[in-house]
Amino acid sequence: MRRDGAFTWVSGAEAEVGVPSIDGVALPGQRIAILDLPSLALATGAGEVHFDFAVGASAGRRRGEPASTEVLIDLKGNGPSGDPLRIRRHLFHPAGQRPLTALGVERPLGLRGEPACPGLHTPEALLDPALTVERMTAIGTTFATV
Repeated sequence: MRRDGAFTWVSGAEAEVGVPSIDGVALPGQRIAILDLPSLALATGAGEVHFDFAVGASAGRRRGEPASTEVLIDLKGNGPSGDPLRIRRHLFHPAGQRPLTALGVERPLGLRGEPACPGLHTPEALLDPALTVERMTAIGTTFATV
C-alpha cells in the first residue's frame, strides 16, 4: 500500500479488512499488493492508496442470480484545485469478471490497435481510460454512486 506517500507492505492483522459490497454486506478481505496500486498512486499523486480484495458470495449470487463482480472505488483527498475531494463508486458487472477481463486483452492480442510488444505492461500503458469506461458500460457494467 502507499501510506503517507511511501510504499510499504502490510501483513497479519493490519492486512485483514472488511470489504463492503454494493448491497451493503461486508465480506472478510485482505489488503494485497497489485500493479494497479503504484500505477494509481503515481498517476494521481495520492499519498494513501490500498487495494482490498475479498472472495465470497457476490451481491448477484445473494439475490439468486449469477455471480457478479464488484469493485469499490473510494477516493478521498484533495482534487487538482486543492479543494477536498471524496468520490465513492461501485463498479458492478452482473456476469462476473470474465467480460471485464476480455476487454483487457483486446490490445495485447491486437484486436484493437497494434498488438503490444512482449513484456510487462500496466493497464494504463495499453488501454485508453475513457474508451475503456465507454466499452465497459456498453457490455453492461454499471458505476453506482455510494
